[in-house]
Amino acid sequence: MMKKILLACTLFVFSQVSFADDATIFETKTYHIAIYSFCPEGYVSCEDVESVVTNKKDHTSLTMKGHTMNRDCDTGSCSFYGYSFTNKNMKYTIYQQGILYISKNGKLVFSENGVFNY
Repeated sequence: MMKKILLACTLFVFSQVSFADDATIFETKTYHIAIYSFCPEGYVSCEDVESVVTNKKDHTSLTMKGHTMNRDCDTGSCSFYGYSFTNKNMKYTIYQQGILYISKNGKLVFSENGVFNY
């Protein structure tokens, strides 16, 4: 019974990722972050984004749900400026300029520059 549940969960996760556009990769010295958007192509603003954050030092991974960060959407120009992902009391913010901020309970605990690979 447990194997069937595990198989069903695995297939569900695989199907969600496989229907996403190709991943956007954000690399820092410490992290490899794959970002998947599940919104239709052409949408600047998206509330259905997922990230797989892998620590390069200890090879642990964390999957988080999140959304794009946009400004001026109320004026119709809706410009993208990054991603935000939350896991319990941790928030991972990736800015389009190539900066990763990790905060815990609203306090910055880590920041690092990186590059996007589309």
